Amino acid sequence: MRSFMNDVVNEPRFGREVLKLLLQVAWADHRLQLVEAKLLGDQARRFGVAPEDERELREAVAGRAALPAPDLGYLRQHREAALRAVRELIVADAHVTDEEREIVAEIETILGPT
Repeated sequence: MRSFMNDVVNEPRFGREVLKLLLQVAWADHRLQLVEAKLLGDQARRFGVAPEDERELREAVAGRAALPAPDLGYLRQHREAALRAVRELIVADAHVTDEEREIVAEIETILGPT
């Protein structure tokens, strides 16, 4: 599968905001699979997420902190890259739930038309 990393902007902010969005998606089915957690960690490293942001995200991955809200206004500017990241995550565990399908449809709506 082609990684969405080939198309994303090279802004640290994009990495931080898309990872917040991915956390929301990963927890949509009320469980975080090991493969999803690994993908989130890999993406954080690829994006060069700042250490303080990485700590916040790690706590949320572990379920010890509230899920941080992504800046959807910012992500609208990078809609296709954000949606590609979401789709890559939901297929990571080879099990796409109805909740995950619903959240993808909601994100598509929230991020607006192309």
